[in-house]
Amino acid sequence: MIIKKITKKEDLAINGASPAFSGPMHVGRPNIGNREVFKKYVDEIFDRGWLTNDGTLVSEFEQRVAEYHRVKHCVAMCNGTIALEIAIRALELEGEVIIPSYTFIATAHALHWQAITPVFADIDPSTHTLDPESVRKMITPRTTGIIGVHLWGHIAPVDELQAIADQHGLKLMFDAAHAFGCSYEGTMVGSFGECEVLSFHATKFFNTFEGGAVLTNDNELAGAMRLMRNFGFSGRDNVIHPGTNGKMIEVVAAMGLVNLEYIDNVLEANRQNCQ
Repeated sequence: MIIKKITKKEDLAINGASPAFSGPMHVGRPNIGNREVFKKYVDEIFDRGWLTNDGTLVSEFEQRVAEYHRVKHCVAMCNGTIALEIAIRALELEGEVIIPSYTFIATAHALHWQAITPVFADIDPSTHTLDPESVRKMITPRTTGIIGVHLWGHIAPVDELQAIADQHGLKLMFDAAHAFGCSYEGTMVGSFGECEVLSFHATKFFNTFEGGAVLTNDNELAGAMRLMRNFGFSGRDNVIHPGTNGKMIEVVAAMGLVNLEYIDNVLEANRQNCQ
């Protein structure tokens, strides 16, 4: 690899200079895990003939992710955006919901898609997470909730946001797409607010190809989300709740189980890289 020193804008390749690197430099690549173990899981899926609809591997994946984060429930979904939408609907949010001005667009889209107005509050420039004082200023009679976002491994100000939510009778949830395995003062992500939403997209250090989940300690909320991700079915033929198709499939859960075996090594490598 050839590296050159860049001291002025004319040294940038975009301005006509020669490239700084001899080949493409990727910010990150997907963590693949043990391919042989993954193939073994896939063979088992085919042998069972059960590809989706709350299969064996999805159930195991949910249990292990919940145990890892020390929460009661992990409700696996097809992706993080659908997980956000189902969590928002299960919490019965409406009107206006306050979110940070700096977040991935899915946080806002999940609200707008359900005719809820996202209200953008300022962020703390040192952490890029919600500024509690800005949140206070954004509350109106139409506000029903707050969605905090954990970024770059920085946990949002959970204590301050919970105090604001309690004071004003608001629902509080978190977009934890960047926070798998993170903790705050000894408490793992998943226990803050009403619920927290994970993303397992291929760009995340813990990925399942595509996927997402909602973590919560609320039994009733978890039950509602399980209904909503599967068209509202209770049992084989009884539909008792409006729903959609947000289910995780077996092969996706297989990828998650493979990567879960190495997650602590990946987290440690990330910490070392940050230092």
